[in-house]
Amino acid sequence: MKKIVKASIATTAGVILLLGGAGTFATWNSSASVAGGSIVAGNLVVEDSDTPGAWTANGTAITIGDYRVAPGDVLTYTKTMKVGAEGDSLSATLSLTDSSIAPADNTKPADVALASYLTDSAVLTASGSGITGTGPTFTVTPGAGVVNQNVTVTVTITFPYGDTAGGNNNAMNGAVTLDALTVSLTQNTK
Repeated sequence: MKKIVKASIATTAGVILLLGGAGTFATWNSSASVAGGSIVAGNLVVEDSDTPGAWTANGTAITIGDYRVAPGDVLTYTKTMKVGAEGDSLSATLSLTDSSIAPADNTKPADVALASYLTDSAVLTASGSGITGTGPTFTVTPGAGVVNQNVTVTVTITFPYGDTAGGNNNAMNGAVTLDALTVSLTQNTK
């Protein structure tokens, strides 16, 4: 009987040793390189040009810092900007950012009201090669002439005239900053 017990213990120990080393068996593998080529990423950029922009009020040239807006006024800012769009399947949208017209002081109700009126009425227009659309956003598609090209961007801001919700009176003596007029170029999703 002792021989059977010893043989069983030896067999069990052998099985445990074999199972413990199961991860060490070698496998064969192989690899090969193929000439897949290379790719280059495109580019999407909108930037200021060296040409200064110009403001008009109701069609007359103005200095914006000296002008006091009144209901019914239409302010227009025209600026040449550079747009670059490179990419075979790239499409992007050119638009005016929401923070372009900001209250001079967020704690003053008249400033907030004036900024709200002017932001709601702001319209961006753009023209140039590769730019399509009628606004408020425009699509920029890549192609010949859309690499660092000049685009004419116009922002028209209308101060509503007449009785609007809450009336225009709550914007009297309000002040806004137009220093941060920002045009954005954002890639469209596919």
